[in-house]
Amino acid sequence: MSEPGRRPLKPLPQELSGPVREFTEQLRAVYRDRTELNQRELAQALHLTKSPVSRYLNGQEVVPAETFAALCELTGLTPRERQRLGRLRQEAAEAAERERRSAEGDDPRGAAPAAARTEAGTPGGAGASAARVRPAVRARSARPVALLRSPTGLGALAAAVAVCAGAFALVPEISGGSANTDTNMTADRPDDKPSCRTTRVYRVIEDGDILDGRRNDIGDVHADDVFRLDKAPTGRPYRFRDYGHVTGSRTKGYVDQAKLKALGSRCVEEEG
Repeated sequence: MSEPGRRPLKPLPQELSGPVREFTEQLRAVYRDRTELNQRELAQALHLTKSPVSRYLNGQEVVPAETFAALCELTGLTPRERQRLGRLRQEAAEAAERERRSAEGDDPRGAAPAAARTEAGTPGGAGASAARVRPAVRARSARPVALLRSPTGLGALAAAVAVCAGAFALVPEISGGSANTDTNMTADRPDDKPSCRTTRVYRVIEDGDILDGRRNDIGDVHADDVFRLDKAPTGRPYRFRDYGHVTGSRTKGYVDQAKLKALGSRCVEEEG
């Protein structure tokens, strides 16, 4: 069942098959089960527009490696889950690349691609376009050299050098006085630190307890609480519990991961 405000995903096209379909199905499951974000919110969290996110979730394009890593971090996948899904992503990317080469006419036995054969003598096609572009590039790159060899070009160059030398003569020395004003102002800017920090945020989906590092019950979480991750004070004493606190509470401890659903990474205000 889809959450309010999030439209259900369209069925994958029947022609989508093989590794790309298998990876896309697993990616959609992670999106559906590990977040409450709609596609636009997911795109914002990944610093993307909505269009590529839609293509990833509909099997039209395989998620790039960097975006995949950010998505794994956002959804809180375990190392084992990342490894398994990453292997599927690699297989899907290789299958998509083979399909692209086949569609473009590349010979899988290692012969020259169709574009190169077209350039060699067959009229039209992508190869012909490339053949038309290359001479133009060479012609443009040769023009500055020819211009500098002419008397007119040398005269223009000398005039430009004279103008630049005059401009540098007008720049005041930065050894004191008013010239240091902008430098000091720029140096002061790092002191303006943001009042928030980036952390993963979860919604509590079931009541549970909060434990300290010695397995003592020190508090409770309730459904619909917002739980923020904090840096654990010591090593991780629990395998399936995350350390943090409920918004508005000062009690920090470990909560069962099964009772948390990812809302994404957010910049939250520091609580006093």
